[in-house]
Amino acid sequence: MENGNKKSKKRVFWIFIIVSLIIGFIIYGTMKDQFGLKFLVFFSGVPFLLFITGAFGLLWPKIKPEGDEVYISHALIIGLLFIVLFFIHVWVLLPLLCPRFAECLAM
Repeated sequence: MENGNKKSKKRVFWIFIIVSLIIGFIIYGTMKDQFGLKFLVFFSGVPFLLFITGAFGLLWPKIKPEGDEVYISHALIIGLLFIVLFFIHVWVLLPLLCPRFAECLAM
């Protein structure tokens, strides 16, 4: 019974990642010109959240802490994962939407 539950949880996390990619492709690829720039910048957090949730959920069984002494290393690994994905989002994806990001927020 436990094995089936693990597979369904894994499936949900993969669905989060796939949905985030689909949203990203549809909103930021094909329909980019139909939305305002401010909406695109702020809405970019939705696929980012879905992707982070999926990535974290898939990695959790591999990096979950086993005892009290490993909580610090676990927190550092999770923090590093989040900051790398966040920097990719802010420094790679958002500049593709708006090359002069500060001006986009002032609009």
